[in-house]
Amino acid sequence: MYKYIFTVINPDSEEAFKLADSLSEKYSNLNWKKIDNLDCNDSSDVDLVVAIGGDGTILRAVSLAIKYDVPVLGINMGRVGFMTDIEGNDALKDFELYLDEKIRIEERALIEVDFKIGKDHYNYKALNDIVIARGTSTSLIETITEIDGVHLATYRGDGVVVASPTGSTGYTLALGGPVIDPNSSHYFIKPIATHMSQFGGVIINSTSTCKITLSTQKDALISIDGFIEHELKNRDSVNIFISKTKAKFLRKNSMNNYWANISEKLGIKKGNQLES
Repeated sequence: MYKYIFTVINPDSEEAFKLADSLSEKYSNLNWKKIDNLDCNDSSDVDLVVAIGGDGTILRAVSLAIKYDVPVLGINMGRVGFMTDIEGNDALKDFELYLDEKIRIEERALIEVDFKIGKDHYNYKALNDIVIARGTSTSLIETITEIDGVHLATYRGDGVVVASPTGSTGYTLALGGPVIDPNSSHYFIKPIATHMSQFGGVIINSTSTCKITLSTQKDALISIDGFIEHELKNRDSVNIFISKTKAKFLRKNSMNNYWANISEKLGIKKGNQLES
């Protein structure tokens, strides 16, 4: 049974804060702690991270949960909530189901990025995507992309997205990329607003490393899951690969439910069906 719980809450949602208070009041036998700073290195016991918000809140919660190797339970207070498991209106009555240790734990692949800026070394893990894009300048940038040391392409445009299977339902889907099975550990590369914009992108083997070198005379940024950013300079390089660390989620339904859930949230479930 999960007894020690960290909560990560959408700071812009009053309803999310109210729900967090209601949960801690109803389940007062548990040890609750609200986490405001995701850089925390709290030595408290923790069994579970509860994210109350939308998918953006989930991304922040995962960055915390992987530090403690514990699962995340997502409560949707947003509009879509691809990664959440409970709707906010059902949370008070359904939460107890997830305290049972027999509940399914689903693992998702993380993509990891490693790079240096000057003398500083950085390493991050992302559940969704890593985006290298032009900054405030209107000038195009070139991203020289290699796979395992072999040149794949030099994209000239607004940048490039590298997405995990989980992230395939986000930015890359909006760019025309495919939805990748979440059980997969492959990852996906798609350029942003280039002359190759209609190019479907490439799916990379889980054992391969992608190196991206920036070529620009203007400013550019690397964004990790949309909430960590660093400025990149001309000739800076990043290495991206599938992490050995996995994100973990509590799930009530079987894995097969994923596809029904995706089709419903994308609004394609009501299409014509073949008659038997």
